[in-house]
Amino acid sequence: MIRKAWRAVVTFLASAGLAVGLLIFVGLWSLIATLVAQGGATDLDVTAWATEHPFLEPAVRLLGLHQAFTSYVFLICVFLLGISTAVCAWRRTKVAASRARALGKAASADSQSLVEAHDLEIVCNLGMSESEVLTVAQDALRLQGIKAKRRTDLLASVSPALSVWGSTVFHWALVALIVVILAGQMLRSEGSLALAVAETKADEPASYVSVQAGPWHDWGRVNRSIRVDAFEPEYKVDGIDRGAVPTVSILDGAGRTLLTQRVYPNNMLHSGSLAINAPSCGLSVWLASLDASGAETERLIRYVDFSQTATGGTVPTNVLSTKDAAGNVMLLTVTVPLDRVEGGGYGEWVPKQRTARVLVTTADGRPLLDRVVRSGEDVVLPGGGMFRLLGIGWYSRLSLVDDPTIPLIYATMIIAVLGLSLTLVARQQIVLATVIQRPEGPVLAVRLRLWRNTSTNRSEIENELTRALQADEKESMS
Repeated sequence: MIRKAWRAVVTFLASAGLAVGLLIFVGLWSLIATLVAQGGATDLDVTAWATEHPFLEPAVRLLGLHQAFTSYVFLICVFLLGISTAVCAWRRTKVAASRARALGKAASADSQSLVEAHDLEIVCNLGMSESEVLTVAQDALRLQGIKAKRRTDLLASVSPALSVWGSTVFHWALVALIVVILAGQMLRSEGSLALAVAETKADEPASYVSVQAGPWHDWGRVNRSIRVDAFEPEYKVDGIDRGAVPTVSILDGAGRTLLTQRVYPNNMLHSGSLAINAPSCGLSVWLASLDASGAETERLIRYVDFSQTATGGTVPTNVLSTKDAAGNVMLLTVTVPLDRVEGGGYGEWVPKQRTARVLVTTADGRPLLDRVVRSGEDVVLPGGGMFRLLGIGWYSRLSLVDDPTIPLIYATMIIAVLGLSLTLVARQQIVLATVIQRPEGPVLAVRLRLWRNTSTNRSEIENELTRALQADEKESMS
């Protein structure tokens, strides 16, 4: 009973229906994931998506689609797909090993072994010698697309043993790819980092706007910083407009520059397991916190994003919480009024008049201060505290992916392609023929194994050999 149940489970796991169903599900899941904002529950992109799709959000959150590729549903399906592929790969391994042994024996076969074990016999004309039979048979096989070599008293067309391993290599490479992908989800980190020009941040969770990390990701091994050195709002190379492009540097733990590069689509910055892209940008507002004497105590950077629907054309990415002298919480937001353009919109660039709008409210939203200030001007907060506007510039929102499994993914994909190519191209066959001398005349003994990518079949070979070896006799009878 246990053995029967085990066989049933193995058969189910190896079934094409299960594999195809899981592949379709994973494909559809991945497609849906591209339409849903990815990130944590408090990420700006996720909260914005939830606001725009209030009816879909409960189901999306229940299924874990905001973190589609680390959700239990996705990981379980990928795990089952890996098990199914492994079972299939093991079966193909046994078949390939059996065929490889057969090819090895066939490669060293002689006429005596073929006389003792063959698949079919072709009666030849009485007047034909052994050499003539083999010559005619060789020509007949050539007409069927089989190039048989002459080994004295034997014809042989035996594929190399390597030819049978393509499908096995392909399936085991898929298993390895699935394992690497699952491991990557456990090891990788992915997040969004906002950096103004000339700003440097350590690559650690506190520096990110939003970040996701697998349970096996070790932040202790990450000892580097990221810096934006320059920003070009319009960058053209080879006549192609690459849009807004930052120049990004990676620094080691001692602050030494390891790599500097412009980052734009199809030109990511790679350093070891780290890959950096620059999907968006905005403006940065530099503020200095001042004490009662006007001395600078702290420097702050506020980031604002472009928005054609917001008043002034920008929206803050976050809110600064501070307290007045009495301990009451105040919320400070900073935006940048943009220049107007024809058509009533806003120009998404640094405005000619570099001013910032400072809005201070109570915790419940009651406005306390709403003022537009120029660079160098101070803002006295209600209840105490003072800020100075130092300047306005650009910031780049960088996308960082740290995944040590990426080289392994490329390696397994290359191996899979090689295995698949071998499967599609390599011929797998055994064709052996020798002559048996009998009192009634010569007989051609043939052993055939036609497994894959053969140009003919057993019936066609038998018919062609019969026609060729009995042609003279049939003509004389007619």
